[in-house]
Amino acid sequence: MTAIRQTAVVGPEGTVNVKSSELKPGETVEVIVLAEAQVPKKADGDPYAWMKIAQELKLQGPADLSERLDDYLYRNAGDARQ
Repeated sequence: MTAIRQTAVVGPEGTVNVKSSELKPGETVEVIVLAEAQVPKKADGDPYAWMKIAQELKLQGPADLSERLDDYLYRNAGDARQ
């Protein structure tokens, strides 16, 4: 007997129930499960949501940080105290 089922629902504990009138209790069967990865759907949210998150972090830094970012990142790279 060969039975092919295209879809099945996996229960919360990883169980898959198969019902068939051709199966008898105690009968040995071979089950092959091919799991397909679910492709996450692209979020249709606000593309600027990250800005809102950044503002909520209330990060502090020098007033000219956006203008002199490279200076602050790379000046005296060997001396972290400055």
